[in-house]
Amino acid sequence: MGNKIEVKLIILSVVFLITSILVYWNTKPTKVKQKPALKPYFKRIDGYEMVRQIELSKAHVNMLKLDDYIFADYAGKSGSVNLYIGYYYASSKAYAAHSPMVCYPSQGWKINWKPEKKAMTVGGHEINYEEIITSSGEERELVLYWYQSRLLTNTAVYLNKIDMAYNKLTNNDEQHAFVRVAVPMGNSSYEEAKRRAEDFIRAFYPNFIRFIEE
Repeated sequence: MGNKIEVKLIILSVVFLITSILVYWNTKPTKVKQKPALKPYFKRIDGYEMVRQIELSKAHVNMLKLDDYIFADYAGKSGSVNLYIGYYYASSKAYAAHSPMVCYPSQGWKINWKPEKKAMTVGGHEINYEEIITSSGEERELVLYWYQSRLLTNTAVYLNKIDMAYNKLTNNDEQHAFVRVAVPMGNSSYEEAKRRAEDFIRAFYPNFIRFIEE
């Protein structure tokens, strides 16, 4: 029994050491590449019409330490959906994004569904995300969200930090994002709302990949 515990401790120590090296090892300073504005990439999404582009206040932009963002409502054949992408140029802002588990309750919304980890594939790219159902009075929303570092996706800040460290080592690039897709449920079932969210992700995600890779 003692030997097994020692082996586990050694493995955990090695994993922690490797993670620390990846996260904190400084390579040459990252040169932030000037990217085009994010919003134009999402004005046209196949099968959807942008019906409202929401402008955040300067206070919110500063609080979230945003370098760029898109926050908009879209209408499709099956109903409406909201997209938010907060974009960051440097790994020093890894903890700036607010998880829906924090920001929804702070705005008076209840979390009705414990976060569930899911995954889907779009154009050969795997998206690892979490989903919750929130409510405020009679309103309900299905919310899907994830952290993105280049083509890597994750559901936890510390995993995103590791992804950023990997991208810095391999691509000398620290840019990353927080992505949230919210679907008003109304009288829709969970299955209907989930289908609407997945259809929208399949439609907008190629635009996002194109933005990241340019």
